[in-house]
Amino acid sequence: MSSRKFQPRAVPTLLTLFMMGLMVALAVWQVHRLQWKTALLAQIADHMAEKAVPMPEVLGTEADWAYRRVSLAGTYDYNHEFLIQPRTLDGKTGYHMVVPFKRASGATVLVNRGWVSDEFMKQVQRPKGIQHIEGVLQYPDKTAFTPDSRPDKNEWFWIDTSNIGKALKTEVPPAVVTLAAATPGVYPVGGKLRIEIPNDHKQYAIFWFTMALVLAFIWFLSQWRVVETDETGSDKNNKKETV
Repeated sequence: MSSRKFQPRAVPTLLTLFMMGLMVALAVWQVHRLQWKTALLAQIADHMAEKAVPMPEVLGTEADWAYRRVSLAGTYDYNHEFLIQPRTLDGKTGYHMVVPFKRASGATVLVNRGWVSDEFMKQVQRPKGIQHIEGVLQYPDKTAFTPDSRPDKNEWFWIDTSNIGKALKTEVPPAVVTLAAATPGVYPVGGKLRIEIPNDHKQYAIFWFTMALVLAFIWFLSQWRVVETDETGSDKNNKKETV
């Protein structure tokens, strides 16, 4: 006769405990990231809901000013226009036009005027004189999938404030003012504010907790062994060992 008996073995059990501990740790880390990301998105929403304030000459911390609505006055320097590529609008590929904006104090701020393509480049409006603008402050960031810009060829794939400042031979803030609104029929198309902050940590936490439970279940099933028993139900192998 044969039956199954639960007999946990040391090596598989220790390996399982180690892997489960690692998975639970990853899940807990994702929970902490979820809390942090949720608070960040709430802060962004609060900043976006506030009225525009005059942009100070010297910005505080990124946490205080990211996605704040600001207003400022100055003149555009159309002699230096930086086309950030590729950017799409309604399925069409084009650029975001970033232009230096000289304030009355003499300081230069980069302004993302919006989207334009080669097709509409001749229709771009370049207002002269003092302009009063309103926009949202963003701190540009390069993702792992974004290629490096090539300043020597004037090819820009993200708003690289450091290298753009070097090209302008002047210091610019690390934040960019993205125009807040678009005017129908006017190019570049303003209001191209992109908030790309994924918050998938809840799914990741559930995944790792689930994997830990699955691993525990697999370990439990794997530790049942087939044993040969006699008429009384005793393990024959154990009897042989005791003889």
